[in-house]
Amino acid sequence: MATTLERTKNQPNKPRRALNDRAVANLFLLPTVLLLVALNIFPLLWSLYLSFCKYTATDANTPVKWIGNANYVKLLGSVEIWNNFRVTAQFTILSVAAQLIVGFGMALLLNRTFKAKGIITTLILLPMMLSPVVVGKFWNFLFETNIGLINWMLQTAHLQDPIQPINWLSDDRFSMWAMVIVDTWMWSPFVMLISLAGLNSVPPHLYEAAEVDRASGWFKFRHITLPMVAPLVMIALLFRTIDCLKIFDLVKALSQGPSTQTVSYALYKHGFDFHDTGFACAFGYVLLLIIIGLTNLYLKYLASIRGEGIPDATPLFGSFSEKTANIPILGWLTEAPARLVVLVLAGAFWRQLLDAILFVFTHPALLIVIAIAVAAGVGIAFIPQKARHILALVAICFATFAYLAPILWIGMTSLKPSTQIMTAYPPKFIPTHMATPGEPPAENATFGISFANYDNILYKRQYNKADGKIEGYSDLMKQLGGSLLVGVVSTFLAVALGTLAAYAFARFNIKGKGDLLFFILSTRMMPAIVVVIPIFLMFSRLNLTDSLLGLVILYTVFNLSFSTYLLKGFFDDIPHEYDDAALLDGYSRIQTFLKISLPQAMTGIAATAVFCFITAWNEFAFSQILSSAQPLTAPPSIISLTGSGGTAWGPIAAGAVVFLIPAALFTFIMRKHLLRGVTFGAIKK
Repeated sequence: MATTLERTKNQPNKPRRALNDRAVANLFLLPTVLLLVALNIFPLLWSLYLSFCKYTATDANTPVKWIGNANYVKLLGSVEIWNNFRVTAQFTILSVAAQLIVGFGMALLLNRTFKAKGIITTLILLPMMLSPVVVGKFWNFLFETNIGLINWMLQTAHLQDPIQPINWLSDDRFSMWAMVIVDTWMWSPFVMLISLAGLNSVPPHLYEAAEVDRASGWFKFRHITLPMVAPLVMIALLFRTIDCLKIFDLVKALSQGPSTQTVSYALYKHGFDFHDTGFACAFGYVLLLIIIGLTNLYLKYLASIRGEGIPDATPLFGSFSEKTANIPILGWLTEAPARLVVLVLAGAFWRQLLDAILFVFTHPALLIVIAIAVAAGVGIAFIPQKARHILALVAICFATFAYLAPILWIGMTSLKPSTQIMTAYPPKFIPTHMATPGEPPAENATFGISFANYDNILYKRQYNKADGKIEGYSDLMKQLGGSLLVGVVSTFLAVALGTLAAYAFARFNIKGKGDLLFFILSTRMMPAIVVVIPIFLMFSRLNLTDSLLGLVILYTVFNLSFSTYLLKGFFDDIPHEYDDAALLDGYSRIQTFLKISLPQAMTGIAATAVFCFITAWNEFAFSQILSSAQPLTAPPSIISLTGSGGTAWGPIAAGAVVFLIPAALFTFIMRKHLLRGVTFGAIKK
């Protein structure tokens, strides 16, 4: 009591709360809501109007002609568009399933104590810090039919006929798998990180109680681990599903045929290659409605897992399961929803499964590897705990190498002269010639590196000759500076505004809170390509095209919904009693936020900042479309590098390495906060 009286005496003579809760809630929420409305709702309404018109955005003299629902009729009747939706659904299911298996498996391996755990976890996260379009461009080189590293590895392992190598990107049988492999390599670390956070948040006493009851490892996994981790895994799958449905960058860099053209890429082609703006707007609206509908189902299922509401689908499925229980095969299938889902997916993708099975059975070496893996998985329960721990560490080392190998190959390629990149086969892993600009390779050289590729991308030389006088930094250096400026400023704004909005949602009774939260989340679902046409028109009239300010505004808006949704979880898990005690001691609501809640949420804010910066740093579509003359940021410039013989793989590799460094350093510095941050607020003291 004495302490409270002393604090009260020391407080300035002013009202206990300078602003009431309603005023503070409005102050914290309005900037976020107004910004999202201005940059999302207004363009969407404009886009909705254009979807009923015949219009070409690239021709200012073309009048807007009202044609009713003709664009939608054309859209729904197009076989090509339906094929784009089929390809998108196929890619989403295969990619998300692969990321769940790989990411959750890696989380189980890393959910143990060993030296250098933090460093290894950070290294595994490196793939998701690269720009998807840069990654896709370089994986083109890895998938090259005749000189690519992937085919060489398969031939070395006797899994491929050297006379008939796989054409990964042009053959319809393999092009989809190529995209799934790249996307899984990039984003399974994201699923791993969130799953690992969920595993770390499981109370240890639950496992201790199960040990007392002599429960098996499978029982503990099935009845303790999975239920506790499921909400976080569902959040990860929600965001990955949304991102796969609206994927554009990776497809643009990898796609070489209709078998891999997703709806976002097809929408881009109709809007900016075919200049059919009205049809593209109608296309975008259909895609947006599909994504919002699927996200709504996700959120309902997530609420049922958390116990926050009555799951609408459970009674219906439960009734169906009861009625089919006595039917021999159907009863077994409907006993668990997962069995029926597996059957539906197998029916939908029977051709791909058949191709995969035939591929396995026609390659004995691969069959032996799978048999060994299955035997190890079955027998691991009978292995002593110490031996199991050693095997897990071996698996972690192998997985770390698998994640880092493409990045290491990019780094090695950036240090090779062009003669070793395009003509050396088998591929040379270590540069073998100390080349200087214009110097021919020495036949007897055994080791050496070349910095010519870095010289090529960093400097301008007189007459564009390799040995010419340096005239200054290249345009790429300016674009890297633009990427850094836009990334840092937009991240600061998105996190700052998101923090205020998240606190308001977590602490105040806001009318229509659920609807407002769904509106904010729905802006995160929105494919950038859906609103890029009306935003392009709006920014053109506001003179914000070819402007870093325009990119800062856009990147802030598209990160704002993510930061708000993520940070709300952190503030929800900070006990309300802390705020109540501060208010009783005479602090105002804003003082309570600044001195009590904000310090408690700093770990979550740091983690959110990492994700926002990576997103802004790697963004490609807006920078490409809103830059009419020359790209303002690095990703569009890196993939456009060409040499005298076509694609300049050496400079592209050097640009990718330079581009990776800031994101990697930022994540390495914040690594202590990253894992704890993605537990969605599990930071109780």
